[in-house]
Amino acid sequence: MSVNNKAIFILGFVGLVFSFSNLEFGYEVGKTIWLQWWVRVLTISLLISILKNKARVKLKPLSKRVYLSLALFLIAALIAAALGVDWQQSLWGNYYRGDGLLTWLHIITLSFLPSWIFSKKEMKQILPTAASAAGLLLLTKIVFPNFMNWVAIGFGNANIEAGFLVIITPLILFGLRKLHWGFVGVSFLAILVTTIYLQAWGSVVSLILGLIMYYALSIKGLRKWTVAIPVAALIVGVMGLMFQQPVANSRFTESRMRIFHKLGRAVWQRPVLGWGWANVDAAFESIDWPVAVQKDAYVDNAHAQLLEFAIAGGLVGLSIYLLFLSGVYREAINSLKIDDEWGKSLLLVCLLYFFHSQTNVVSVAESAVFWISLGLLLD
Repeated sequence: MSVNNKAIFILGFVGLVFSFSNLEFGYEVGKTIWLQWWVRVLTISLLISILKNKARVKLKPLSKRVYLSLALFLIAALIAAALGVDWQQSLWGNYYRGDGLLTWLHIITLSFLPSWIFSKKEMKQILPTAASAAGLLLLTKIVFPNFMNWVAIGFGNANIEAGFLVIITPLILFGLRKLHWGFVGVSFLAILVTTIYLQAWGSVVSLILGLIMYYALSIKGLRKWTVAIPVAALIVGVMGLMFQQPVANSRFTESRMRIFHKLGRAVWQRPVLGWGWANVDAAFESIDWPVAVQKDAYVDNAHAQLLEFAIAGGLVGLSIYLLFLSGVYREAINSLKIDDEWGKSLLLVCLLYFFHSQTNVVSVAESAVFWISLGLLLD
C-alpha cells in the first residue's frame, strides 16, 4: 500500500492525543472531530485505491455471527435513539463530548479500514509505530507539563490519560520486542510508574492484570479462561468500592456509588430500550436520590461502559453488546496460536479496554484503539 496511506494512518492515530478545540468545550470535542475526519480521509483513500486499481484491496469478510450481532446492536441503538428522551443528542452527542451515534459509526468503520487498506505484515509495523509515537508524546507532556504549550496535548484528566496509555501498551511492547526485550521491560516500567504518578489506580491495576493475562494467553490450558481474570477483578473491585464508599454515606457527594445508584435506578425506569444514546445526563438528572439536590454534579458519562450501554440502549442493547463481545472473544481464542504474539497483543488491547472502561470514563481515542484492534483481531 502507498506511503501516503501509511502516513495518513500514523498521523491520524498520533493526532488523537492532541485537542484542537476550544478547551471551554472540553478536550473530547476536538478529538471527536479529528477522528471523524481521519476516518473520512482513510475511506476516501481506500475508494481512490479501488477505482485506480493500484492496490491489492481485498475486502475481507468477517463471520456471519459477528456481522449479525454488530448489525443488531446498531439497530437497537438507532431504535433507542429514536424513542429516547433526546434523539438529536443521541445523533450528535453530548455538548462536551460529541459522542453520538455519528461518532460511533465512524469508530466502527475504523475497525474495518486497516485490514482493508493494509496487509497484516504492514499493520504489524504501522500500528506499533503509531502507538509508540502517541505514547511518547503523551509521556513527554506528562513529565514535562510545559512541553509544547502552544498546543493542547493530553486528555484534560489524569485517569483518562493513564487509560489511553494502558490501552496502547500491548502495541508499544509488541513493536519493541523486535528490538530487544530490555526495551520492553523499561517501557512497561515507565508506563507503570507514570500511572502511579498520576494516581490513576484503575490503570495501575489494569497494567498488572495485563501482565497476568499475557502469561495466561501463553499457556494452552489457561487461554480460554483468560477473560475470567478481568471479570473477577471487576467483581472484587465493585465489592471493595461498596466497602470504601457505602451508599449510605454518598448522599451529597460525587462518589461513584451515588452515580451508580442513581443511574441504576434510571435503567429500571426505562429498562427495555433505555434513554437513548449519549443521554446519561438526562438519566442522572431524572433521579432524586436520596433527596433532591438543587445544584447537583453534572454527570454525562456513567463511569462504567456496561452501565453506559444499559442507559443508552436498555437491557436489550446491553445484552446484544455482550453477545457481540462474547462472540468476538470466542472466535479470537479458538483461532489464536500460542506463538502468535501479534494476536495476543491485539486481544490484550481488547481485554484491557473491557476492564478499564468499567473503572472510569474513557476517551473517544481509547475507544478508537479498541475498535481498530478488534477489527484486526477478527481479520
